[in-house]
Amino acid sequence: MTRSRRLEARWIILAAALVALASGCAALRPVATSTAEYSAFRKTRVSPTLEGRIVAAARYLAQYPDGTFATEVRAFYTMAEPLYFEEHRGTAAGLHLYLAALPRGPHAAEARQRLDRLAEKGPSTEGGFDRTVMGTNDRLARLAGKRGAARDQILTSLRAWLDPDAFARPLAEAKAELLVPWSLSLPWPRCAWNDEARGGEMRCAKLFELPYEVTKGEGTEERQATVEVVVVEDARGRPRSVTIGGPDLFVRLEETVGGRAIDLGDPSGRAAGVSRATELVRREFSARISDDPACRKRTRAPRVLELACGGIRVVVEAALDSTEDDRIVIAPTLSD
Repeated sequence: MTRSRRLEARWIILAAALVALASGCAALRPVATSTAEYSAFRKTRVSPTLEGRIVAAARYLAQYPDGTFATEVRAFYTMAEPLYFEEHRGTAAGLHLYLAALPRGPHAAEARQRLDRLAEKGPSTEGGFDRTVMGTNDRLARLAGKRGAARDQILTSLRAWLDPDAFARPLAEAKAELLVPWSLSLPWPRCAWNDEARGGEMRCAKLFELPYEVTKGEGTEERQATVEVVVVEDARGRPRSVTIGGPDLFVRLEETVGGRAIDLGDPSGRAAGVSRATELVRREFSARISDDPACRKRTRAPRVLELACGGIRVVVEAALDSTEDDRIVIAPTLSD
């Protein structure tokens, strides 16, 4: 079995463990513990990325090794941390990301040793310059890691729903790779029934607030991508449509890729964001549904891209003003 296959299998095991945890502890329960400890524990459950949960788990165990939730947190950390290291050990950038997240982690010493060996293979320089370069690389790796986490959440949602099978059955009967991140991972979806829709429908929404940093001048600036994923289900629980949207979402997407700050009033920056979103959707649609040119349909503002083939229609809509959200809408088609 190849290293990538072994890693994939271990991630599947971790996902199964998280499902078991979610089913056993469906909500965060108030217990007899201090506010500070409960807050630290809560971060191990509500962080929007797996990396954030691993970091929060390490901090909880360092502060509360015999805490109320130590057994639960240690079980998660013991399983997740080795996988996180395995995923990042192959490159210098990945090792820097691991050390930035877990500077005292179980594999920190090994990560530093691997970095030393990689440095020995490369061109050597004297003292201070080396330290400056390493410090710069470490900072850049942290920034790239945060941007990547924000971008990956958008990609994960898009990829999960670009599948005709996702709309073919009630959501409760969906494949694990769709059901687990939607129904059993935080943040929990919030649902409301709409009697006014024909036949009735359920609207469920997840709101992700994804922090990252971009370069601006000589420094950096904090940003946040707000992404709402809305699933509309019919009376039988079968998805009718999925919308991935948010304020200035396409500009935020472009920032996570390019790493530079974009002024919301900059038309060229806005255009770059729309171009990035359309290219991303086109690429994912081609990989998962079809790359037939006939799939592309004619559009009119606010639509900037529409693709329909293989039982799936996806529409990219760019907001016309600041009161609207950028949106990617995915729905089944009865025919092509």
